[in-house]
Amino acid sequence: MATVIKLKKSETASSVPTTGDLVVGEVAINTADQKIYARSSTGVVEVASSGISNDDATALAIALG
Repeated sequence: MATVIKLKKSETASSVPTTGDLVVGEVAINTADQKIYARSSTGVVEVASSGISNDDATALAIALG
């Protein structure tokens, strides 16, 4: 059986998650801005926007540990 992964999301332009919204390793997506964020031990970082590159994919993997 497949595992469903559900990301936190926002459909509000310019909405960025805070450290209170995410736990370390958690990922959020803003569909209006087409951006992906992750919580690291130092805070929330943007790891991708509008078309993920190889560098962005690597940054996401590192942010998630």
